[in-house]
Amino acid sequence: MRTPALKRLFESVAAVADVKHIQLTHCAIAPVVRNRKSSRSFRRLAVGMSSDQHPASTQSEHRYQHLFISLETGSVRIFKQYMKGKASPYRPEQWPDVVLKGMEILNRHDWFPICTFILGLPGETREDTRHSLDLLFALKDAKWCVIPTLFVPLEDTRLERKESAKLVEMTNVQWEFFSTAWRYNVDFWRGSNVRWKFNLGVPIYYYLLGRKLFGNIVKYPLLRFGHSPERLLRDKLYLNFGDDRTARYRIPGRVEIPAERAA
Repeated sequence: MRTPALKRLFESVAAVADVKHIQLTHCAIAPVVRNRKSSRSFRRLAVGMSSDQHPASTQSEHRYQHLFISLETGSVRIFKQYMKGKASPYRPEQWPDVVLKGMEILNRHDWFPICTFILGLPGETREDTRHSLDLLFALKDAKWCVIPTLFVPLEDTRLERKESAKLVEMTNVQWEFFSTAWRYNVDFWRGSNVRWKFNLGVPIYYYLLGRKLFGNIVKYPLLRFGHSPERLLRDKLYLNFGDDRTARYRIPGRVEIPAERAA
């Protein structure tokens, strides 16, 4: 659907008597990058008529609009294998740049998306998970909610016979992704109001129950979630929160559509 048609749809819904709020569901991130003006074009209605508010919003009443976007992985290898069409019209190799630029554009106009990642996709290696962690690290200042999920096969798909990922079989880097994602969520959505509770509760949970359920593998990821000092985690986890120079990905100034796909 083209931008003018979408705009007419928004305006028609907003014009219905007694409609006070507009809430959205799903969106793809590549079109946001391709038509960067679209999120600004819909801001007055989509953001202005949202029922959600957050102090980080620049809208006059601090309203923001949410929508669901499936990002799923930061690994180009996994992306090319299972979901390369999500990047169209960009190349699969451009996926990290598309995600970072798309998030920047959305946030600039007070769209705070809810994004999913999938852990344990068939064939996922530790290096693939590290690439997802690298993308997650590059998004550390984003205004969003990130939901880490475990792979579950769906019927009538080419992966329907693959085994589901299991919590008890997660690797240390997968646990790091899981814990880092939820730390982001707590920090952005609840902030200092509840952070101290997690800081105190995480070590207690680990020693009383966590290590019995999952072993020592969850210790340092949980301490990252509980905001333990980075000097204690630096040599224990993949990401180094204290050094931005280690970042693999950075927000690009522009993401160019390949010439062969520009038509």
